[in-house]
Amino acid sequence: MKKIIGIAIGVFLILGACSNSEDRSESNEGMDMATEEDSSMPDTAQKNDSLSEGDMTSDTNNVIGNVQEQMMVYHADVSLRTRDYDSFYEQLESHIDKQEAYIIEANVHKMEQGQRSANIRIRVPQENFRPFIDDLGSYSDNIDSRNISGRDVTEEYVDLESRLKAKEKIEERLLTFMDDAEKTEDLIEISQDLERVQEEIETIKGKMNYLENQSDYSTVSLSITETKVNVPDLKDQDLNTWEKTKQAFVQSLNGLTQAASWIVVALIGYSPILVLLAIPLIWWLLRKRKHRTTDQD
Repeated sequence: MKKIIGIAIGVFLILGACSNSEDRSESNEGMDMATEEDSSMPDTAQKNDSLSEGDMTSDTNNVIGNVQEQMMVYHADVSLRTRDYDSFYEQLESHIDKQEAYIIEANVHKMEQGQRSANIRIRVPQENFRPFIDDLGSYSDNIDSRNISGRDVTEEYVDLESRLKAKEKIEERLLTFMDDAEKTEDLIEISQDLERVQEEIETIKGKMNYLENQSDYSTVSLSITETKVNVPDLKDQDLNTWEKTKQAFVQSLNGLTQAASWIVVALIGYSPILVLLAIPLIWWLLRKRKHRTTDQD
C-alpha cells in the first residue's frame, strides 16, 4: 500500500513539473514574440526614415534642376522702311531709353536721291527683348523682314564652371606646394605651373563673363531705309550769281590766252617745218598762176 501511495505521489510530482515547464516555455515564447515585435519596430522606422530621406533628396534635386535657369543668347535681324528718318530715330531713342537698352554701333549713308539708309546694332535686356521687337512696328512704316535666332549656352557655361573649379583646386595645391618648397628649382617650377594655371583661370572667367553678358543682353540689328525723296529748296541754296559770272569770264579769258599762246608757240617752234612745207606750195601756186597768164594771152 505504501508503495502504491509513493508511486502516485511521484506521478503527481512529475505531472506538476511538466506543467510548470510548459507554462515557462509558453511564457518564454510570449516574451520572445514580444521581443521580436519590439525589435521589428525600429527596422520599420529606419525604413521609413530612409524612404523619407530619399524623397527629400529627389525633391532637392528637382528643386536644383528647376532653379538652374537655361542660358539663351538671342539675336534679331530686322529690316524696315520709314518715311522720315529723323522722326523715326527720335522715337527709336525714346524706345531704347524705355527698354533700358543701348546702341553699340550706328552707320548712316546717304543715297543718290537724298534718302538715308542706316545700320544700327542695339543691346537689349533679355526680359525686354520681345517687347522691343514688337514695338518697332508702331513707329515704322513697314517691316520688310524679321529674323530671330537663339542659341543655348547652358551646357557650355556649366562646362566652363566645372573647369574653373578644377583649375582653382589645382591653384590651391600649387600655392601649398610653393609654401612647402625648400629648393629653388622646385620653387621656380611650381611658380611656372602656377602662372600657367592662373592664366587659364582668367581665360575661363573671361569666357564665362562673355556668356553671361550675351545671355543677359540680346542683340538687335536694324536695317533702316528712308523712303521720302528729299528735294532741295531754292531758298536754302546760295546761288552766287556774280561769283559764278566772274568765274566764267576768267575761265574764258584763260582759254583764249592759252589758245593764242599755243598758236605763237606752234608758228615759231615749228617754223623750219612750215618753211619746208611752204616752198612746194609756193612753187605750185606760182606755176598755176603762170599757166593762167599764158592761157589768157
